[in-house]
Amino acid sequence: MPMQVNISLESGLMSEHILFEGNAYNIGRSNQADVLINHPQISREHATLSANDDNIWSLRDTSSVGCYHHGKRVSFVPLTNEETLHLGPVSCQFKHLNHHQLTAFDNQKMWRKRQLLQLSKQFSQCSSSVALLESARHCLIQTLGCERAALILVDQHKQLQHCLGYETWMEKHSFSGSNTIIQRCINEQQVLAIGNVQADPSLAIQHSVMRHNIQAALCVPVKSENHVIGVLYADNTQGRQFFTETEVKFVESFANILSLRLLFQSIEHNISSL
Repeated sequence: MPMQVNISLESGLMSEHILFEGNAYNIGRSNQADVLINHPQISREHATLSANDDNIWSLRDTSSVGCYHHGKRVSFVPLTNEETLHLGPVSCQFKHLNHHQLTAFDNQKMWRKRQLLQLSKQFSQCSSSVALLESARHCLIQTLGCERAALILVDQHKQLQHCLGYETWMEKHSFSGSNTIIQRCINEQQVLAIGNVQADPSLAIQHSVMRHNIQAALCVPVKSENHVIGVLYADNTQGRQFFTETEVKFVESFANILSLRLLFQSIEHNISSL
């Protein structure tokens, strides 16, 4: 039975790996590792994961730092059920996948590819920025399974524009998302994924985080000619406290499509003004 390994990364993302019987897999910091964990407290060859002839998976510690199960250091652990272990300080979840679950996992990846193609066509048919905003919001919620999502446009001074959306939390004067995360994403022009907002000392004290109990947040810049013109923002106030690398790559692709569409709308507007 295949094994799904989920690694909690320092960035706040969850790294997903699907492994199959018949091989021994090295987990560690080495670039040659089958499951790479880029963390200074992880050994280059930290652990070995394999399945025996009876298809029973097990993990063997090969590190100096150690592997821990329920807080106790272990040298060998049979993985007969869903288990969470710590390799050094890094939390790793091990989960068996039956045929139905594996098929669902593969179908989800194919669905995301089709979704991007469909969105590209859909955005080309949007007659206004309002329709584009609404379409983007629905796509984020559906794809990420998050509670709240928005395409937020910014002006030339990097301030949030007034037309934020269609729900109370998105209105300019009652916006309850994290302005700190959004501004950091805009200033750094990089994806910002925070898996456990409450555990980040610089964010946990922010008014929006404390008042609205924001647990996890994802912010992806939308650029035009190397300038940030908006962000795709999503968060959870309940439920899971992570976003996967696959989800972030999807949203980045989504942001690229939006960038092209917004640029095209700007060109259309300039031409019509001539």
